[in-house]
Amino acid sequence: MEKLHGILDEERRVVFISDRHRGIKEGIAKVFPSSFQAYCLYHLKGNLRTALAPTNVKYKESLIRVFLKCAYALTVAKFNQHMGNLLKHGGAAVVHFLPELPNEHWANVFFPGQRYGAMSSSLAECFNSWILKERELPVLDMVDRIRKKMMKLMCLRRERASKWEQVICPYGESRLENLYDLVKTWKVIPSSADIFEVDTDPSVCVDIGRRTCSCCWWQLNGFPCCHAVCAIKYSGKDLNLYVERYFHVESYRQVYSKPIYPVASLLKGDVVDCGTSILPPLSKKPPGRPKKKRIRSNGEKVREMKCGRCGKMGNHNKLTCKEDLRPDF
Repeated sequence: MEKLHGILDEERRVVFISDRHRGIKEGIAKVFPSSFQAYCLYHLKGNLRTALAPTNVKYKESLIRVFLKCAYALTVAKFNQHMGNLLKHGGAAVVHFLPELPNEHWANVFFPGQRYGAMSSSLAECFNSWILKERELPVLDMVDRIRKKMMKLMCLRRERASKWEQVICPYGESRLENLYDLVKTWKVIPSSADIFEVDTDPSVCVDIGRRTCSCCWWQLNGFPCCHAVCAIKYSGKDLNLYVERYFHVESYRQVYSKPIYPVASLLKGDVVDCGTSILPPLSKKPPGRPKKKRIRSNGEKVREMKCGRCGKMGNHNKLTCKEDLRPDF
């Protein structure tokens, strides 16, 4: 955390999304006291499944869907409505689970920072799977291989972004086009130069000057909602000006503007033999295959399944079942 702090702007308030690991939480609070912490929704779902372990599977999944509605709720009223349903049907397990989760760390409507719609730390999981082979190498080779992969990736994305001629990144541009098609027949009633009522069911108020919509999607995600697109289109103003810079091509180019420079082996210093060599610690290789899957987060457990062969609950299915099914005599 201290190394990361050294390369960031002092005035920048960073948003961290993590799996609630104790070391990460304490490190952020110590080194980045003014930053925002968000809990990964994917890991929270796993934690809630564990808390609801004795519950029927279908009922458990229905409760998790209600929990997701709480997390994605755009207004406080909607959040309270879904939270009431969750507490009503979840029982003691949910009552004991929720006090560990302050609302401002996981519910979208209460989060004080801006995370542009990102509700999970899936980017870290993608990176881990991307370097799966490199992780098996000795530490120096591993770092060098990752450096080369990152160097190539940065160069490819920099070249790709240099060919973009639009203002908004392709993904955002495609979203705007889809929203344009959706709102073609919607009626807009102007109140002033910046304030409009979009006559949908229910109708909403859009203030393009303040970049707000009464549905709250725009201000929570930094990207215009369908109502905002409709109002901006009616006003005749440039829609690109009302999209946060996070989604602009220029911001994408800035991310990949600085290259990772090569480290030629010729420039690496020769190893000096000082007469003392540090050997690896004595260890016994554990039985079985080495672990390659990610380490599960705090409170996350493997969901048990019912085997179609032996009928028992566990972590196996009928293809991997080794239960002896010989009849008793």
